[in-house]
Amino acid sequence: FALIVPGGTEPTLAALANEPLLSWIRQAARTAEVVGSVCTGSLILGAAGLLDGRQATTHWEFRDLLAKFGATPVAERWVQDGPVLTAAGVSAGIDMALHLVERLAGEQTARTVQLFIEYDPQPPLGGIDWRSVDLDFFKPHARAMLESALVDHPALLTRLTT
Repeated sequence: FALIVPGGTEPTLAALANEPLLSWIRQAARTAEVVGSVCTGSLILGAAGLLDGRQATTHWEFRDLLAKFGATPVAERWVQDGPVLTAAGVSAGIDMALHLVERLAGEQTARTVQLFIEYDPQPPLGGIDWRSVDLDFFKPHARAMLESALVDHPALLTRLTT
């Protein structure tokens, strides 16, 4: 019914070059009613060719890479484009999951799930002021992770960093 691809750091980035995994994901997606990802899992969906022409999101540090896989990157907590759901970071995955519960079982059930997991975000420092974040400052960090993860795949590394 559903294929949900989790994300992470270097192991997830290394999976972008794992053809047996990408092939399995393509096969599973053919019959899935819902294809989703959390965080950098969307990059794996992109590497599998499942985001071509779709809007998608991922962790902000890697969002621009979505375009390298034919997706249109959007700065949202979660995005639905057809059967594909992508969530930005970890906590955005909860938002996406609640949306999916609402879609499948209705608003009241989603509210009950939200209650049971006590999802009532109140960050101690308030919300993120994206206008004040210097995203370029973090680009060397993202590039270093890509270089480490894809050291044995220079063609893919070049594709993603040029």
